[in-house]
Amino acid sequence: MRSTQLNEDQKAVYACLCYFDVFQHPLRFTEICEFISIPLSDSKVHSALDELLHLQLIRSESGFYLLKTASGNNIQKRLRAEQRFQAKQTTIRRFARFISHFPFVQSVAISGSCSKGLLEEDGDVDYFIITSPGRLWLCRSLLVGFKKLFLFNSKKYFCVNYFLSADQLEIPDRNVFVACEISTLMPVSNKALFDKYLEHNKWVEDFLPNKKAYNAQFLKDHLPKRPLSQLLELSFSGKLGDALDRRFFKLTLNTWEKKFSDFSKEDFDLNMRSKKNVSKHHPRGFQKKVLQEFESRISNFSVITAE
Repeated sequence: MRSTQLNEDQKAVYACLCYFDVFQHPLRFTEICEFISIPLSDSKVHSALDELLHLQLIRSESGFYLLKTASGNNIQKRLRAEQRFQAKQTTIRRFARFISHFPFVQSVAISGSCSKGLLEEDGDVDYFIITSPGRLWLCRSLLVGFKKLFLFNSKKYFCVNYFLSADQLEIPDRNVFVACEISTLMPVSNKALFDKYLEHNKWVEDFLPNKKAYNAQFLKDHLPKRPLSQLLELSFSGKLGDALDRRFFKLTLNTWEKKFSDFSKEDFDLNMRSKKNVSKHHPRGFQKKVLQEFESRISNFSVITAE
């Protein structure tokens, strides 16, 4: 027996499959080509996959590639989630565009699993929202208030967990998780601002050099604000709006600091980032867990093969 070191192409393809294995998410060939970490032609990806199959590190079933150790149920699980998303597209689109009409919302994009075309049976529809400068916390409070009052706090189609101000579009966290999440966002409104956001986060290309186009199937660029939204924006455009925004910021931050007092300062900033121009509500610490799981899968690229 001897140890055989994977080459760079094999490592990149294997690492891609390892990353999505964290989510129990097998990949189609075209997806591997998009999400590998180095520039590779389709033919080189094919070659690397064939070699990894020969080394019995991965397997191929029903048009999907997955790790050798992955559960066979993952393919059917993914297909069912895709079917569920397709069946609920109209509802998801309606809620997303409804959010676009709220006061101080400048751009909306669908994030999370739905941005990958999946809807788990117990999953939520997550949104990434860009707000008017100086009105992020007022905007967030209006949306959360609507959810609690009219949707009985249901997050199923209304999980508003990430807000960014239009005057501060750069994301400070730079890793494969954030790169994948940014590159798979599905914009719903204001293409120009969404494109500007992507331009401010060009660093994503360092992790995903082959991922170019985004899914624009829900995008409707012209979504004018309704009269009530226009009235509220006008009413809160001055000092009253400034004061309310500061007040909602302090109230929310104080509540979260008490509720998540067991978080370290580093974990709180990562998962519950709360500043004038950003609101992030990820209390389960998903990003850190995913990166740890990913690292554990790629910690050793060498394999044992017969002489």
